[in-house]
Amino acid sequence: MLVPNSDEVQTIQVRRFIQALAVNKIELQKMYKVSGEEYTLLAQMSVGILGRETRFGESARYKVKEAMPWAVSLAKVMRSVTTGKGVDPNSRGLTQIKFLPGAVVEKFGITSENLDIPENAAIATMGYLIEALKQMKTRIKTYHLDHITPDKYADYLPYIYFGRSKSLIDKTAVPEQNSYVQALKKYMSMIDVFERQP
Repeated sequence: MLVPNSDEVQTIQVRRFIQALAVNKIELQKMYKVSGEEYTLLAQMSVGILGRETRFGESARYKVKEAMPWAVSLAKVMRSVTTGKGVDPNSRGLTQIKFLPGAVVEKFGITSENLDIPENAAIATMGYLIEALKQMKTRIKTYHLDHITPDKYADYLPYIYFGRSKSLIDKTAVPEQNSYVQALKKYMSMIDVFERQP
């Protein structure tokens, strides 16, 4: 059970987001074959991402991006023309996801256009994080990243979320000095986790 412990997360949107994480836990665990302990950690991280990316859906920047996604796309095209680099897809929704997990799209009908709905954002974020955790575990094994132990997943998994997984491989990721990771952990601390005893 995830319970808000700060006024900042006592909103209807956050409650709906958290409720979706709880209601869909069994289904997502079955789909992705993820343990309960890992699911709980990733659920708490997803709330942290919700805080970091859009201030729980309240940031002005998020509201402008969602109101005018065409303007964001246009700006990216203009930047591409001036820099010669490719155009990244827009990040969308309450947790600013760029790439939706295929299994979630197929099962729940979630699209980039409906990620402003807290339940959809929660499910998509969990799907993405579960897939990212699998990627990170593969990299840990392949590149002998023995310093990334399960108790440090919340420190290193964000590097995959914000597109810097190369930092894991070349061992330049320093979570203590990364503002994204530190903000994420601050927002994660606004949620208390209670495990149901068997």
